[in-house]
Amino acid sequence: MKLDLKPLCQRIADRLGIDPLVIKFEEMIDDSKLYIKEEYVAINKKFENDYEECAKSIAHEYRHVFQIFYVSLFSNERSKRWQKELQDVVNSSNMDTCGSNYIAQEIELDAFAFTKYYLEEFENIKVVNRIDKLDLYIHEYIKRSKDIL
Repeated sequence: MKLDLKPLCQRIADRLGIDPLVIKFEEMIDDSKLYIKEEYVAINKKFENDYEECAKSIAHEYRHVFQIFYVSLFSNERSKRWQKELQDVVNSSNMDTCGSNYIAQEIELDAFAFTKYYLEEFENIKVVNRIDKLDLYIHEYIKRSKDIL
């Protein structure tokens, strides 16, 4: 059974004010990855029949598209921080062994926070993160950043 992700992609894209990207399933180490130049989101093939994991991947990666869009439109403190992180992004290919430099990035915290906020608030999907203490940081971030979520 192939999941119909198009309506979800459209709802998330509409919420963020971006165009939806193509979704592809690929063999990969990560859960998902954004290919901005190629205009698609790759989701790990192991989630091909898991709607909730696909929803988490789509919301997270679409949020990165929003961040890129935001940086190109605004010149405030947030956009300057995001711009700097986007230029030197840490991902699975260059993160430290425990992943702390990956999760310490504001763009990642923001993407995880948006995912949790959006999916729980609008899609009735409970999001529990597997990264130790991440939900605590997300909760604080959501309280501080309601204006942009």
